[in-house]
Amino acid sequence: MSLWNVTNAPDYQDDEGTYTAQAISTTQGSLAPYTYWYDHPPLGWIQLGALAWIPRLLGFDSGTEIGNMRYVMSIFFVANSVFVFLIARRLQIRMVFSVLAVALFCLSPLSLVLGRQVFLDNVGTPWLLLAFYLALSPRLALWTHVGAALCFAAAVLSKETLAIFGPALLIALIHRSKWITRAFSVVGFLTVGALALSSYPLIALLRGELLAGSGHVSLQDALAYQFFSRSGSGALWEQGSGRAQLVAGWMYYDKYLIVAGLVAAVIALFRQRSRWIATGLTLFLLPIVLGTGYLPTMYVIAAIPLLVLAIAVAADILWTAARRAGPSGSMLRRTVSLFTATSMVGGLLVMALPQWFEQDATLLASQNNSDWYSALEWTKTNVPRNETLLAPYSMWQDLRSNGWNGPWEVVALEKMDLDSAVAVHHPHGWREIQWVIEGPTVKPNIRYLNLTNAGLALDHSTIVQSFGAWHIRKVVTNQEAAPLPGPDGAQP
Repeated sequence: MSLWNVTNAPDYQDDEGTYTAQAISTTQGSLAPYTYWYDHPPLGWIQLGALAWIPRLLGFDSGTEIGNMRYVMSIFFVANSVFVFLIARRLQIRMVFSVLAVALFCLSPLSLVLGRQVFLDNVGTPWLLLAFYLALSPRLALWTHVGAALCFAAAVLSKETLAIFGPALLIALIHRSKWITRAFSVVGFLTVGALALSSYPLIALLRGELLAGSGHVSLQDALAYQFFSRSGSGALWEQGSGRAQLVAGWMYYDKYLIVAGLVAAVIALFRQRSRWIATGLTLFLLPIVLGTGYLPTMYVIAAIPLLVLAIAVAADILWTAARRAGPSGSMLRRTVSLFTATSMVGGLLVMALPQWFEQDATLLASQNNSDWYSALEWTKTNVPRNETLLAPYSMWQDLRSNGWNGPWEVVALEKMDLDSAVAVHHPHGWREIQWVIEGPTVKPNIRYLNLTNAGLALDHSTIVQSFGAWHIRKVVTNQEAAPLPGPDGAQP
């Protein structure tokens, strides 16, 4: 199901365009098409770039770069499904409930909508699940625990927010009764994990970009922006806040999975080997409930496998309790078992499936990106290749692949203001832009990021062609060009 209608729904997002462009850049020898400013560790899009050839090899060529990258995401979706099943079996969950966990993961509208989009969380989550699978190995071998550390580091270096599940992974590792080599395993896990994670600041150090300084980007500045300077999403209990709206959006797609999974996590506490699931979901919830900082849409992705595993564990616990009611073979035991099975299956059928069927059917049949494709085709056909475009990241890579070869011939919206190199390539700023591709996110991003230069280009343009919410605009200016200040504030 992750492949069905994948290029048509949901809408292409700017983040998807960003990671697609960065992934393709890695195949050309650089970490990003523009200045790499340590917004995220690069391992996530390095993996995407390494796998980008697979869709065309298998005949899944959408004709667009961002569409093909969605096909790549199906590899990670399948990997997540496999690891959900393997972890369920490693937790000694009955086969029927292990299969139920996979079915919930694959059919949930929340999982399908987010799982097919080019988000780094989707890349990191299989590594996180593999780390849990290795940590739960019954062999108690040192190599499995070192492997778990390496996989966890790969997850965090794919998307740094996955670090929040670290304590849950440690609990999964040490949940058993004492074993002789416990100390070696824990030390090996922590040491190897820390060494692997240190590769990220080491890269910044070797590039001379670890600490803030004039004339260059730095890991310090990037961390300061992410944790302190970036606009927050408000409090969960604040009416109309971005955080409240985001959680409402998750609930819209699948309130049954979220609520049932959180309740099931409490039941999972009654079984020692599954307590890490409750820990992981608690750690996931804390920033949502207590935080006010920026909360991304894709934050929930890594929690979905834990939610379905919690449900499978709870179902297994309840079934086991029901099977123990009364003497073996008694009418009471059969009645309780039948009631338990009917309640679990009936509750799923009555509540979740109607909503799931409706939302999944919509997702698998919608043509959300038809206007995007029309705008792309019109631009390719009608805009001269020697004229400069300003475009949102969701279309940027596909324009660049169709004749605008340089990153400053078709300029990503945010880079017009946020990359200091614009003063070198376009010293007269917005007046050197001839066309603006306006998608539904352009005006909100100009306001949110205070993109003055991009905003002026938009304000001084007129619509030439429209396709729904997508507009191709021609910049019109008779004003004498004044060069922009250089990166150091001096006139070039």
